[in-house]
Amino acid sequence: MKILINSESLRPPLTGIGNYTLHLLQALQQQPEVAQLDCFNGRQIHSLSALLQQRAGENATRGEGRAWQQQLRESIRTLPYAYQLRSAWLDYQFEQLAKQGQYTIYHEPNFILKKYSGPSVTTVHDLSFIHYPQYHPAERVSWLSKELPKTLARADAVITDSDFIRDELLERYNLDEQKVTCVHLGVDSRFKPYTPSQTAAFLNSQGLQHGGYVLFVGTLEPRKGIEVLLDAWQQQPEQLRSSFTLVLAGAPGWCNGALMKRIALMQSEGSLRLLKFVDASNLPLLYAGAALFAYPSVYEGFGLPVLEAMASGVKVICARHSAMAEFALEGACLNDSSSCDELANVLQRELERRIACPSTGNFATKHAQSFTWQTCAKQTLAVYQKLQ
Repeated sequence: MKILINSESLRPPLTGIGNYTLHLLQALQQQPEVAQLDCFNGRQIHSLSALLQQRAGENATRGEGRAWQQQLRESIRTLPYAYQLRSAWLDYQFEQLAKQGQYTIYHEPNFILKKYSGPSVTTVHDLSFIHYPQYHPAERVSWLSKELPKTLARADAVITDSDFIRDELLERYNLDEQKVTCVHLGVDSRFKPYTPSQTAAFLNSQGLQHGGYVLFVGTLEPRKGIEVLLDAWQQQPEQLRSSFTLVLAGAPGWCNGALMKRIALMQSEGSLRLLKFVDASNLPLLYAGAALFAYPSVYEGFGLPVLEAMASGVKVICARHSAMAEFALEGACLNDSSSCDELANVLQRELERRIACPSTGNFATKHAQSFTWQTCAKQTLAVYQKLQ
């Protein structure tokens, strides 16, 4: 089987769709049925090995430079017709290059299919642009609203990250149930419990202590519910805020000017720590050292950080009416993501428990680790095989 996958989402800093694309590519490469796996990077089609070498070179550029690049891209995306013009140009490039490869399947891991004459599969991660358009640039909302129905009509198969999103797609777009398949994401084996001695070197370099902080990992933008988390944190008793640090780790996102100002103010007051860049090799250590993982995102198609935290042996707080509740089970405290008071109460309760009993239990770690990228790749491959 010769597979072509769009890999534009792998540009740093890596966000949720980029992580999905990267891990899916790596796991698909290990499947014996895959004879050739090529990637379109927005300019050319490369083999996966060439793409990974290119990424290794890009990883040499870190931190502020990446944040600046992300902010520039987000600014460009707000310009009139930015999505339409970019899409038209990439469609032309992709179509011309793909013709030469004679691929069995083209898989678009980022919603909107490019022009392609053969069998095609798309992954639709969520419908947040419909439910929460205020959390996206207007140009993006307009473009997705126009193009997604076309993609769903053209696609031979549609993959979703959760049954939660599958149900939404079937209800809103009246699709054939046989056309839409839920394939859960996986968690990298590096996400597992680590001892204080194993996390010490990295945490010390960040001025953190194992078990001494509440962690959020994700894009720093309004739709992740960070304002609610900050409000809930400021409601905590002084004893708890002096015993634990609130740590935010992630790249800047869209429309976050007011949020970033508030974060900067709270950081200057000593109320929280902002880690703008954490290397992928150290991210598992950051998770494993947390006393608690708080993820009050308004809406998620899956919520990979929640799964990563659970696999790291860390108790999680996340929304009950979301895709995250689909897999979180007893490994999480489910709450109303819009309620500051409820989140504050859950935070206080869990942190007081942590003080009373510092040793952490196995909070559904084995359950979380059962979600593997190998399984994700095999189930994705099964979708491809139905189209042969």
